[in-house]
Amino acid sequence: MPPSATRSASRPAATGQPVVSNAHIPPQALDLEKAVLGAALLEAEAQRTLLATLPDEQVFYHQHHQFVYLAIRDLVAAGKPADLLTVVEQLRNRGTLQRIGGPAFVAGLTYNINSAAHLEAHCRILQQHHARRVLIRAGRELAAYGYDATRDPLQLLTDAQAHFTTLYRSLETRAGQTAAAAFDTAFAHLAYAVQHRGTTGVPTGMSQLDGLTGGWQPSDLVILAARPAMGKTAALLHFARTAALDHGRPTAVFSLEMPTLQLMQRLIASEVPGYTNAELRRGELPGGLEQVQHIQHQAQRLRTHGHLLHFDDTPALTIQQLRAKCARLHAQQPLGLVLVDYIQLLHGDKKGNREQEVSSISRGLKELAKELNAPVIALSQLSRDVEKRGGDKRPLLSDLRESGSLEQDADCIIFLWRGEYYDIREYEDGTPTADTVLFDVAKHRNGPTDELIAACNLRRGLFHDLEPR
Repeated sequence: MPPSATRSASRPAATGQPVVSNAHIPPQALDLEKAVLGAALLEAEAQRTLLATLPDEQVFYHQHHQFVYLAIRDLVAAGKPADLLTVVEQLRNRGTLQRIGGPAFVAGLTYNINSAAHLEAHCRILQQHHARRVLIRAGRELAAYGYDATRDPLQLLTDAQAHFTTLYRSLETRAGQTAAAAFDTAFAHLAYAVQHRGTTGVPTGMSQLDGLTGGWQPSDLVILAARPAMGKTAALLHFARTAALDHGRPTAVFSLEMPTLQLMQRLIASEVPGYTNAELRRGELPGGLEQVQHIQHQAQRLRTHGHLLHFDDTPALTIQQLRAKCARLHAQQPLGLVLVDYIQLLHGDKKGNREQEVSSISRGLKELAKELNAPVIALSQLSRDVEKRGGDKRPLLSDLRESGSLEQDADCIIFLWRGEYYDIREYEDGTPTADTVLFDVAKHRNGPTDELIAACNLRRGLFHDLEPR
């Protein structure tokens, strides 16, 4: 049986694990820690189960057990056998063998181990004890910070949410599935695709783009990249409006550059015919307040369906804060779509250079999409190098490669390009560029790449399929 989580204070706490009070030590199960490590030292299959279930040495309470776990993990990762002799040698090479009590300590882990039965269940118990230790530590830290008047309470809440999100992810290791178990799900998805004419994700509001992508797919990271004045933010709001107001999908828009008021002004221009965003922003209404009431009546859908569209204009968000905010929203109402404007204004891991920071943001966005099982669309600002290029100044995938791992992490990359902006009058097929935008699907992990031309009215933020010529 696992040792009790409450013991006499006469027993010292493991290295690095502070005692909570004189009568209690943090939750732990030393006998189970020995059992799972002992089984892993004796059986290769047990090693695979251990490493698949417990990916972090911090799950072990006793520091000596952490050292043994790391030795096993690194040997297996190097494709080498991890048995009593090789683990002892690995610990010796790292200078930790004598710290844990020599070869006798490692050998002692295998005593009374007859089989690896119930190993996965034992690992889950260790996970649960680790989760409780993390909660205790986080609670103590947050309580201490709460007494610090110099700390922002909202930042404290965000930090707490980040703690809990990390903890949740560590506990949510999913078991694999056989093809037989996934069979019914696959055919249910196929039937859904047939019924919805191929649009299995969140509709984009343009049938051509839906035909190419199947709609925005769950757990996909979509990068929408362009130079300024190509219509990135207008497209983002179009996709948000389509998802939330037209199709009832709870949608979150994180705007790090534009305040919510300006976003709403743009949406009103999209909803109410006859008015541009600029006219509404400046109040250029000949009918005065009576005309305001008329517009308000026409824009009622933003009130009646607006609860499905959440705006957050917090500047200088970190990727951790973004994920914490999404987790909080998702708990209240499962999100169907998340949009971020834009990647270069987010902050990530500051330990490396800017490219490494953007890489940490990119990975965080992809992990967010998987956590929510919802598409995440993130805008990306392309550098001025595109403008220095000769010809039509069309963006290329290589323009993203300087931005960390965006190209690698994204499931779909779409470039926006407006020939009209560069005084190019026609596309190669003779289609006029006026009031159009080219959607260049340059990467599509789960489908074809292609280009499509859409009609647009950027003054009102409208996009739709181009009428056949």
